[in-house]
Amino acid sequence: MTLYLAYSFETTDHAHTNPADFWSWMADRNTWFYSGLNMILATSWRVETQPGNLLIHHEVAFADESGLAAYRAALAARGRDQAWEQRRREQDHWYRIVARSVQTSPPAAMAFPRRSVTMQTRKAA
Repeated sequence: MTLYLAYSFETTDHAHTNPADFWSWMADRNTWFYSGLNMILATSWRVETQPGNLLIHHEVAFADESGLAAYRAALAARGRDQAWEQRRREQDHWYRIVARSVQTSPPAAMAFPRRSVTMQTRKAA
């Protein structure tokens, strides 16, 4: 059973005022952070824009619980390296983790009709 470690990040004021630097840092971090973590099947990113706020949703897929456990053990081992941990903590400058979960299924395909739901539609239902 595939497991998905899901995070939601809220960008900091610093990220808002330095968007080019933020996205460059994110690209570098993605390559650096996940390098050598072969238990990861895939990663995905989605950006949610709200007025005055940017949320980034991130999922990391694992084949099973042992893959997730191996990932956590690898991060714990890397975290004991002071230089690695210092670099990881740069994230606090750019975003805050506002939600984290372990999910057991990918997004579900729902057989709903494709139409826009408005307040008027909801009242009529």
